[in-house]
Amino acid sequence: MKLKSLSLPDAEQVRQWRNEQLDMLRTSFPLTQEQQEQFYREVVCNRQANAKFWGIVCNVPNIVNMYHAESDKPYETFESNTTHKELIGMCGLENISWENRNAEISMVLNPEYPLDKYGEEALGLLLHEGFMNLNLENIFAEVYACNPNMEFWTDVINKYKCITAFLPYRKYYNGQWYSSTYININKGAYPYEHTVSQPAHSPD
Repeated sequence: MKLKSLSLPDAEQVRQWRNEQLDMLRTSFPLTQEQQEQFYREVVCNRQANAKFWGIVCNVPNIVNMYHAESDKPYETFESNTTHKELIGMCGLENISWENRNAEISMVLNPEYPLDKYGEEALGLLLHEGFMNLNLENIFAEVYACNPNMEFWTDVINKYKCITAFLPYRKYYNGQWYSSTYININKGAYPYEHTVSQPAHSPD
């Protein structure tokens, strides 16, 4: 897995995945293609923006369809031993406060590549960018109670010895209020011996 510069087609693909997972997001309404293009041009392409975003790519198995002429199920689908590089999501650091050296995590994955399987490595790459390249001191996330990936974030809390805060009535979604948990990862808890085999390519 590695991070890459985010292209406009990448951003459009992520928009479609994002619109399928509104229960996890602060702004729980679908984005249009025009809105995503505006975000790409005004934020991703803006060197002065208080946000940095990357595409997430990794090697995924090739899918093979095998034909059996005399079978009741003439096609059999399976994963081959070969792989190809594929965009599986987008991650970023937004609301960056350069003077206070902190930023907020943003991460959207293709729903076919679940966070509990691919999120740990993606988050590690993002933290590496924030702590080791942008020289941030604290990186935080807000996770809503309706988020189906709360178990993943609980593992993050334990791994990085995060400071947390419980906040009630933080998200109104589908006619109901939900609380949230603020999660703060301090640079001091980041494993400095951690190495990234594939360095990120910054959109800068």
